[in-house]
Amino acid sequence: MFGFSVFKIIFTVVIVYVVWNAFKVFARMQDQRGDRARVNRKKPAPPPPAHGPAHGGAEDMVECATCGAYVTRGTKACGRDNCPFSG
Repeated sequence: MFGFSVFKIIFTVVIVYVVWNAFKVFARMQDQRGDRARVNRKKPAPPPPAHGPAHGGAEDMVECATCGAYVTRGTKACGRDNCPFSG
């Protein structure tokens, strides 16, 4: 009943080998996860967003006294005689 056979010994060795490799894979995954966490912590913070139209930010608009349209500062004249914007 409790006798040793070649099949039982080989089966035990295979089971030990599978469990051993499973632990190695698990440990490797843990190390890689820790490496990624360390790399993510070392990344510098992104720069604050710049303002203005060149950087995709918002720009204040002013109302044209002649036509009533809202335009950005420094815009070209609309072509009317009394346009307050020169450009």
